[in-house]
Amino acid sequence: MPSLAFCMSSHVRQGTTGATYFFTLRLADRQDDLLLRKIDLLRSAMRETLQRHPFHIDATAVLPATVHMMWTLPAQDDAYASRIALLKSRFSRACPMPAHRSLAQIKRGEKGIWQRRYWEHAIRDAGDFARHRDLIHLSPVHAGLCARPQDWVYTSLHRYLRDRNMRSGHFRQGTATATGHTSKNAVQKSVAQHVVDATL
Repeated sequence: MPSLAFCMSSHVRQGTTGATYFFTLRLADRQDDLLLRKIDLLRSAMRETLQRHPFHIDATAVLPATVHMMWTLPAQDDAYASRIALLKSRFSRACPMPAHRSLAQIKRGEKGIWQRRYWEHAIRDAGDFARHRDLIHLSPVHAGLCARPQDWVYTSLHRYLRDRNMRSGHFRQGTATATGHTSKNAVQKSVAQHVVDATL
């Protein structure tokens, strides 16, 4: 497996515009299952992030204390760090104050729900994309949470398999066009809702 860069959420680095990235975010308490207990809050945080700063979710899996994701950013855009920060902050704000905060976190005014650092890897080519997509979809099995990847609920594997079956059956999904007086924000919100509900 390719080496992964270990980045701080506040770290700014030179990225590649319009590129695809693999991320792993972890809770500070690795034994917690907060991400599953508060999955609706995580979905809401992801919808808001997508609405404010659009990108494509290529693959994702939500485990009890870990989120694996692969995103493709728009052309002329490499601001994945701000998207990660927004996702984490929106989720944290909606959660109750944890009991395990350190003195340093208390002094900084942090809730301490997430680890400050996260894994990041820039996808190089189609083979790298497929390997990391499969890594994400297999992660619940590797974590001992289920016997088969399709048995896990909180994964984009179901969307992937559905889309693959539709392609193999030569089925073409019609696309809806926003017309009339529908605002751009309303369209973005609707798209974000659909993408997150189909993925997480």
